[in-house]
Amino acid sequence: MSFGLTSCGSSPTRVDKTRNYTPIPKGALALPDRIVFSQKDPRWAHEKLGRTKTDTLGTDGCLVTATSMALGNLGFETNPSDLNARLTQSDSFTPRGWLIWDGIRKVTDNRAEAKFYKTVEAPIIEQCLVDGYYPLVQFYLPNGRSHWAMIVQKSEKGFHMRDPLRTSKNPLIFPRNTEAFKAIRCVGLKA
Repeated sequence: MSFGLTSCGSSPTRVDKTRNYTPIPKGALALPDRIVFSQKDPRWAHEKLGRTKTDTLGTDGCLVTATSMALGNLGFETNPSDLNARLTQSDSFTPRGWLIWDGIRKVTDNRAEAKFYKTVEAPIIEQCLVDGYYPLVQFYLPNGRSHWAMIVQKSEKGFHMRDPLRTSKNPLIFPRNTEAFKAIRCVGLKA
């Protein structure tokens, strides 16, 4: 069992069992970037993360928000509020609000999964993109807090990501090299 070691959390929304899930095209270093959420969105920012007493999606929901973006881009109808509720109902958080990664499989009727890696290297991130899996990466913010974001592309400029704390028209380019990433999990459709 793998835990998300983070001060941010994440959760999925309603899974439409009648929807046709089209696999993400494989073989490229860019994935669809249609679904974007902010953990600070007033629709869910105040909601408690899992069963924690004080953590909210707005303060600690980066991982749940990044995961809901990945699942949304994979074809699941979800948002941070829905995902948080489903992960909470399936006991997919630790008491500290850390995501138990197998929860992604549970809340998607075994249609999606998270791959866990013990090391963080650019070739792993690139292979996830090629395989149609959204890399979720952990790094530390300038204030020292742990944070998660979703990578959607690799180019000559670096990794392009959606940051749950910073809304932007286009993905942001990560300003540091991969040594700054502390953990990686890749979320995609099961084969």
